[in-house]
Amino acid sequence: MTIFIVCHKDLPSYPPPEGAKIIWLNSKLPSENRGMDVIAGYDFFSEPEELHAKLSGSLGTIVIAKVVSEESVKPHNITIWQYRKFLTRLKVGIPNPEYPGMNTATSEEVEIARPEDPEFFSENFFLPRPLNLHNISQHYARFHNIVDFLRYTAFAVEANTLAQAEALQFFNSSTFVPGGIELGTYPTDWWLDTFVRMVAPSFEFAKRYQPFQADDPVQKRAISFCQERLGSYLLVKRIAELYGNTLPGSLFGDIVTVSNDGVYRSGV
Repeated sequence: MTIFIVCHKDLPSYPPPEGAKIIWLNSKLPSENRGMDVIAGYDFFSEPEELHAKLSGSLGTIVIAKVVSEESVKPHNITIWQYRKFLTRLKVGIPNPEYPGMNTATSEEVEIARPEDPEFFSENFFLPRPLNLHNISQHYARFHNIVDFLRYTAFAVEANTLAQAEALQFFNSSTFVPGGIELGTYPTDWWLDTFVRMVAPSFEFAKRYQPFQADDPVQKRAISFCQERLGSYLLVKRIAELYGNTLPGSLFGDIVTVSNDGVYRSGV
């Protein structure tokens, strides 16, 4: 098991399990690493700042795929967290009324209820609790710009990441796992194969288009939002293949977002 934590301006806001690796998305390295292995994510690209602006945090996941694919002996499982988000089975913080399945906690709270090490969990997957959005495309249109979602899906079909026959099923799917395949624990071989196939449509979108609202601080992250939904669709499909309709509760936990005052702020 290897735990990767994607960071861009601060080290994790919680005490990570021992041996966690930091994927650092910034041209300036942190002043101290708190004993963790810090991987300079920008070193993997010729124009990292431009890519980061277009792909947001998903650039860090691409770095993870590069790092893992180059390892001669790959870990059986990998875990991906973010600098202020992790998954847990414990009751930490308070539920966020605006984001089902997410708890918000202060730094003091997570120092007491430290994140568990997913290496010791019984299942190969450990995921955020799924949400029922009734219809993925309609939900996307309500909060974002549907033109970005349509373009991304077209690129996914062209790249054969998503079969053409599945496009309508994807549009009308109801189950959504927050984070897609970029926030949780996954079998390494399955995750690497699946994520690498998702990179092509994201890069094609970044090369050919700007998000519909490229100047908006939230909507400019359209590629990442679309990739999250496709990742969720492929993840739900895989879970159904493995477990059928009987899903063990041990597969799922709660997202905890850490902030100094315990208040969730999107995109910080």
